[in-house]
Amino acid sequence: MFFAIPVLVLAQTSALDKVIDTKISGMSLNEKVGQLFIVGFPYTKSNKELERFIQDYKPGSFLLFKRNIQSLEQVKKLNEELYKLSYKSSKLPPLIAIDQEGGAVSRLPIQPSPPNALAIGQTQSKELSEEMGYQTGLFLREVGFNMNLAPVLDVADPYSTSFIGVRSFGSDPTLVKEIGTAYAKGLLRSKVIPTAKHFPGTGDIKADPHNVVVNNASSESTMKAKDLVPFEGYSSLGVNVAVMLSHSIYPALDPNREPASFSSKISTELLRNGLKYKGLVITDDLLMKGSKDVLRPDQAALKALIAGADIVMMTWSVMDQERAIKTVRSAIEDGRLSIDLVNQKLHRILVTKAFANVYRRDPNLPSLMASGTLSSQDYVNLEEKVLDENIRTNLNTKNPAETRASSRVPATTAEKVCAFSPSVDFLNSFKGASTEPVYTKQLFGSSKARDILGPFKTMQCGVILVAVTGPKTARLLRALPEDIKKNSVIINLGSPGLVPKEHPYRKLVQLYFNHKDSGKKVAEHFPEILSSDSESFAWMN
Repeated sequence: MFFAIPVLVLAQTSALDKVIDTKISGMSLNEKVGQLFIVGFPYTKSNKELERFIQDYKPGSFLLFKRNIQSLEQVKKLNEELYKLSYKSSKLPPLIAIDQEGGAVSRLPIQPSPPNALAIGQTQSKELSEEMGYQTGLFLREVGFNMNLAPVLDVADPYSTSFIGVRSFGSDPTLVKEIGTAYAKGLLRSKVIPTAKHFPGTGDIKADPHNVVVNNASSESTMKAKDLVPFEGYSSLGVNVAVMLSHSIYPALDPNREPASFSSKISTELLRNGLKYKGLVITDDLLMKGSKDVLRPDQAALKALIAGADIVMMTWSVMDQERAIKTVRSAIEDGRLSIDLVNQKLHRILVTKAFANVYRRDPNLPSLMASGTLSSQDYVNLEEKVLDENIRTNLNTKNPAETRASSRVPATTAEKVCAFSPSVDFLNSFKGASTEPVYTKQLFGSSKARDILGPFKTMQCGVILVAVTGPKTARLLRALPEDIKKNSVIINLGSPGLVPKEHPYRKLVQLYFNHKDSGKKVAEHFPEILSSDSESFAWMN
């Protein structure tokens, strides 16, 4: 019942510790083992199979995916059912997690669409990042989630072939630390547990541990100077946070070449002892090939817990989940996994659950759900600020090549602008906000260079504007004549690699996400864009 006493929970005092220890001492072995697992399932509502599994194995945490979400009302009801089933089986609330990073990794319908981490990082604003974390947390709480598997603290060059890509806040370790930690603070303000990933960092590795066993050959000095920096900052946030371990192998950090998920040198010696990290340690999914191709999932679960993980993740196979829970229980019974070590893990888990259970929604506040999506005016205003700051950072950097290009073409929008893009939202919002005459044309996968050149000549446009959304538009750009490229302004709404850093265009603005008002913001800043001496993205290199 201590979860119903917010004052104790918020105080985080020795009184709370005593209550938690008393709770742990009264738990059965089955209840204790269940708390060490975060599981997934293939259902969109409670059924006999799910109820039986929760009653028999008492999992302490759940992770939901797109497969579990049909609508906001449906997932809210599902989460309410998970709470009830957990209380019934173990008298404890669950942690219910989701991957809501923003960008492509967004499980919930949020309007406007959330920006990816790279777009947030480009603002260089800790305040905006924290507010984005807070607003995201409010949306998660609205439908029953109390844990987010974000922020991504991997430091990655956005122009590299890293599988992380735009999920990273950028390539500057200090910036990733500041922006990522701020995002986590925002989640904490909404009483959502942040989960930083993927410790100790993926870097610019192309291979994805979802699909293969990954070897990260980075030196220890490189890891300390780059990859570990964001996690050092994150470790200052205290106990009510989580870190997710990578499945990659780091020979420089663990000569035994154990994947980080079940390496004591990484999860205990480096993370807990070295970085003085106090929160929860969670593995990535042990059913990913980067783990299960090294060690059978049930044995990986046991090894991870012995090495230093508090919670092991298994999200797909009920058979593997059951086998792993039984394996861990047997290991406790025969002493391979110390019960004292388990109780330490449980203490951290219950402290975090107590914090996450403080949240009580103010019944006087308006609902954040409308027409099947999550939104609020505060969130809409925040997204506009992110767009403004993205454009500002593009304009406040310098590139001599673009300075020369700008000098060849007068910086004026008095001439008609020909705007092209596959995105109708961009074209409409640009035209609607422009103070100058604009001709717009939608591009398609089958479009050719002549679809741009024809209107440019017949409409007598002074400036070509192309908003890129994917590789087909990028290829179309490359087919334009050189003299036309020099008179073109490119707005990249997709990943950085679509348009190279060294480019022949008059101006390149990297926004990285296709917000419905991107065109409007570009129109508002268009005179500055034409006259600036910026090299997009230079601040991050």
